Amino acid sequence: MTDGAQQPASPTSAPDAEILHGTAAYASATLKLITRAHLQLRVFSQELDRRVWSDPGVVELLRSFALRSPHAELRVLLNHPKAAAQRGHRLVELARRLPSRIQLRELAEERRGLGEEYAIADEYALLHKRRHDDLEAYWYAHAPLEARRRRHQFDQLWEESPPARELAELRL
Repeated sequence: MTDGAQQPASPTSAPDAEILHGTAAYASATLKLITRAHLQLRVFSQELDRRVWSDPGVVELLRSFALRSPHAELRVLLNHPKAAAQRGHRLVELARRLPSRIQLRELAEERRGLGEEYAIADEYALLHKRRHDDLEAYWYAHAPLEARRRRHQFDQLWEESPPARELAELRL
């Protein structure tokens, strides 16, 4: 999908990455990522872009994943949970209905400068945006080293971060 212009090599622009352009391509790769996950899904997002993470197809796949096995883990770490809590976000509503299966946390205050977004399936597939508002993203169908590195980064941030209280509350 590239026009021949190559960017300098980096872990997120390695030759085995498929470069995605636009929200539709990112949403399609998100569906692939969820479908390939067996036991772990980790999502690090600024505010869970509604065009992707509130899409009914994506949310249904996430529901199926979360209920597939008692060992399935779906963890979502948000930089700005208040934005995701507003206006009936489908994934947030699902997490409220399945709190033992889908966990939401708010990034610790001292880590708020992180602008990237990524999602990891188990320890091999990775979807990555350098900045949350980029129109370009990278899809790795099989990148165990990079996925494992990102998962370790995610897990460290997860341990430092409190539950996203405004997302757990049921609003009437």
